[in-house]
Amino acid sequence: MDTIHDEGWVKLHRKSINSQAFQSEGLWKVWTWCLLKANHEDRWVPVKTGKGTTEVFVRRGQFIFGRKTASKALKMDESTVYKRMRKLENMGNCNTQSNTHYSIVTILNYDVYQGSGKDEVTGKVTPKEHPSNTNKNDKNEKNFIGRSQKETDPGVKEFLNYWGETFQKETGQPYVFNFGKEGKLIKDLLQVHSLEALQEMTRAFFKDEQCKRRGLTVGIFFQEINRLFGLKAMSPLEQAKREIRG
Repeated sequence: MDTIHDEGWVKLHRKSINSQAFQSEGLWKVWTWCLLKANHEDRWVPVKTGKGTTEVFVRRGQFIFGRKTASKALKMDESTVYKRMRKLENMGNCNTQSNTHYSIVTILNYDVYQGSGKDEVTGKVTPKEHPSNTNKNDKNEKNFIGRSQKETDPGVKEFLNYWGETFQKETGQPYVFNFGKEGKLIKDLLQVHSLEALQEMTRAFFKDEQCKRRGLTVGIFFQEINRLFGLKAMSPLEQAKREIRG
């Protein structure tokens, strides 16, 4: 998960020579390492946790960060890595979100640094590689969802992508998936409901107070789906009465 691919490019503006980061050799090394680590596109990344391996939705300009791995890659002790990452955060270069299993570093203004993925002269999207590409996907890699065993049903994959994006938007945190169990639940739901209907119920799920109290997980979504469809069929007045009774 922490290997930097040896293909692709990042951009460095000449003005960087006047930056505060450039004035410190160690800080500059950490900053350029962050740029090289950041994804050039949204993707799912496998992450080892205490319960095995899960997959985390990591956006363009973000990467999974581990202090021990960074220490080894940068040949710095962990305390030095930590101090320099905090320095970069204080300078407004990046920020870090952490949970009990992992951290995600976001390069602030990533598109300002690395561009939009279009040729700056023609304005056309480059077909394969572009200087803004950082972690270029290996040509043999498959989609990260379920790739450890077999290809996930396209509808399941699309729904879980949507779920992860919605969860991060609503909570500010990445969702930790249990792909085997949760993928099976969504596969079962898709045999009854359309993808569009499940996406609509996902939006309702994250706004529903009862669901918030129970927990914003795919498992709770599966349990609450019939109630949510029932609420959708009710008039606003009936919904209000039901909420009061509940």
